[in-house]
Amino acid sequence: MKVSRRNVLAGAAAVPLAGLASWRWSYHGGAVLVHDPMLAAGREFAAVTLVDGRQSLALEGDRIRFARELFASRPLLVRGVTRQADAVLLEDVAGEEGYSRVALEVRGNAIDWALAPRIVWA
Repeated sequence: MKVSRRNVLAGAAAVPLAGLASWRWSYHGGAVLVHDPMLAAGREFAAVTLVDGRQSLALEGDRIRFARELFASRPLLVRGVTRQADAVLLEDVAGEEGYSRVALEVRGNAIDWALAPRIVWA
Protein backbone atom coordinates (compact mmCIF):
# COMPACT_ATOMS: atom_id res chain seq x y z
CA MET A 1 0.00 0.00 0.00
CA LYS A 2 1.32 3.38 -0.96
CA VAL A 3 1.41 5.91 1.87
CA SER A 4 0.00 9.27 0.95
CA ARG A 5 -1.05 12.31 2.90
CA ARG A 6 -4.70 11.47 2.14
CA ASN A 7 -4.33 7.93 3.57
CA VAL A 8 -2.62 9.21 6.71
CA LEU A 9 -5.33 11.83 7.31
CA ALA A 10 -8.11 9.31 6.66
CA GLY A 11 -6.55 6.89 9.14
CA ALA A 12 -6.11 9.60 11.75
CA ALA A 13 -9.75 10.65 11.38
CA ALA A 14 -10.99 7.06 11.67
CA VAL A 15 -9.67 6.62 15.21
CA PRO A 16 -11.82 9.32 16.90
CA LEU A 17 -14.81 8.45 14.74
CA ALA A 18 -14.57 4.81 15.82
CA GLY A 19 -14.87 6.01 19.41
CA LEU A 20 -18.07 7.88 18.57
CA ALA A 21 -19.85 4.65 17.67
CA SER A 22 -20.13 3.56 21.30
CA TRP A 23 -21.09 7.10 22.33
CA ARG A 24 -23.84 7.19 19.68
CA TRP A 25 -25.43 3.95 20.86
CA SER A 26 -25.83 5.21 24.42
CA TYR A 27 -28.31 7.84 23.15
CA HIS A 28 -31.62 7.10 21.46
CA GLY A 29 -33.65 8.72 18.76
CA GLY A 30 -33.07 12.11 17.28
CA ALA A 31 -34.09 15.56 18.40
CA VAL A 32 -36.76 16.28 20.98
CA LEU A 33 -38.47 19.64 20.62
CA VAL A 34 -39.95 21.58 23.56
CA HIS A 35 -42.00 24.78 23.66
CA ASP A 36 -43.80 26.97 26.18
CA PRO A 37 -47.41 27.25 24.96
CA MET A 38 -47.87 30.48 26.95
CA LEU A 39 -45.33 32.32 24.76
CA ALA A 40 -46.15 33.53 21.26
CA ALA A 41 -42.65 32.48 20.14
CA GLY A 42 -43.24 29.04 21.67
CA ARG A 43 -46.52 28.57 19.81
CA GLU A 44 -44.84 29.73 16.60
CA PHE A 45 -42.02 27.22 17.16
CA ALA A 46 -44.57 24.43 17.66
CA ALA A 47 -46.43 25.43 14.48
CA VAL A 48 -43.23 25.44 12.41
CA THR A 49 -42.26 21.99 13.70
CA LEU A 50 -45.69 20.65 12.71
CA VAL A 51 -45.15 21.93 9.16
CA ASP A 52 -41.88 19.97 9.11
CA GLY A 53 -43.75 16.83 10.20
CA ARG A 54 -42.43 16.85 13.77
CA GLN A 55 -44.16 17.54 17.04
CA SER A 56 -42.97 19.77 19.86
CA LEU A 57 -43.70 18.83 23.47
CA ALA A 58 -45.57 21.49 25.44
CA LEU A 59 -43.78 22.45 28.66
CA GLU A 60 -46.62 22.18 31.17
CA GLY A 61 -47.05 21.02 34.74
CA ASP A 62 -44.13 20.15 37.02
CA ARG A 63 -41.03 21.34 35.18
CA ILE A 64 -38.60 19.14 37.15
CA ARG A 65 -40.62 15.97 36.53
CA PHE A 66 -41.01 16.93 32.85
CA ALA A 67 -37.24 17.47 32.48
CA ARG A 68 -36.29 14.24 34.26
CA GLU A 69 -38.65 12.19 32.08
CA LEU A 70 -37.39 13.99 28.98
CA PHE A 71 -33.70 13.33 29.64
CA ALA A 72 -34.33 9.78 30.88
CA SER A 73 -35.09 8.87 27.25
CA ARG A 74 -31.50 9.96 26.32
CA PRO A 75 -32.25 12.02 23.16
CA LEU A 76 -29.39 13.12 20.89
CA LEU A 77 -30.56 16.73 20.93
CA VAL A 78 -33.13 18.74 22.87
CA ARG A 79 -34.16 22.08 21.40
CA GLY A 80 -36.75 24.46 22.75
CA VAL A 81 -38.29 27.89 23.03
CA THR A 82 -39.15 28.81 26.63
CA ARG A 83 -38.86 31.54 29.22
CA GLN A 84 -35.45 32.11 30.80
CA ALA A 85 -36.42 30.47 34.11
CA ASP A 86 -37.55 27.28 32.35
CA ALA A 87 -34.44 27.23 30.15
CA VAL A 88 -32.20 27.48 33.22
CA LEU A 89 -34.12 24.75 35.02
CA LEU A 90 -34.05 22.39 32.03
CA GLU A 91 -30.34 23.05 31.53
CA ASP A 92 -29.68 22.24 35.20
CA VAL A 93 -31.47 18.88 34.96
CA ALA A 94 -29.75 18.24 31.62
CA GLY A 95 -26.36 18.87 33.21
CA GLU A 96 -27.08 16.16 35.79
CA GLU A 97 -27.73 13.76 32.90
CA GLY A 98 -24.54 14.62 31.01
CA TYR A 99 -25.86 17.27 28.62
CA SER A 100 -24.59 20.78 27.96
CA ARG A 101 -25.91 23.83 26.14
CA VAL A 102 -24.82 24.04 22.50
CA ALA A 103 -26.92 27.02 21.37
CA LEU A 104 -28.71 29.98 22.91
CA GLU A 105 -30.56 32.91 21.36
CA VAL A 106 -32.60 35.48 23.25
CA ARG A 107 -35.67 36.79 21.43
CA GLY A 108 -37.57 39.21 23.65
CA ASN A 109 -38.92 37.27 26.63
CA ALA A 110 -38.34 33.93 24.88
CA ILE A 111 -35.10 31.97 24.74
CA ASP A 112 -34.33 29.59 21.88
CA TRP A 113 -31.87 26.99 23.17
CA ALA A 114 -30.40 23.58 22.38
CA LEU A 115 -28.85 20.92 24.63
CA ALA A 116 -26.75 17.96 23.52
CA PRO A 117 -24.85 15.18 25.32
CA ARG A 118 -21.27 15.93 26.29
CA ILE A 119 -18.77 13.79 24.43
CA VAL A 120 -16.29 12.20 26.81
CA TRP A 121 -13.29 10.66 25.10
CA ALA A 122 -12.13 7.50 26.83
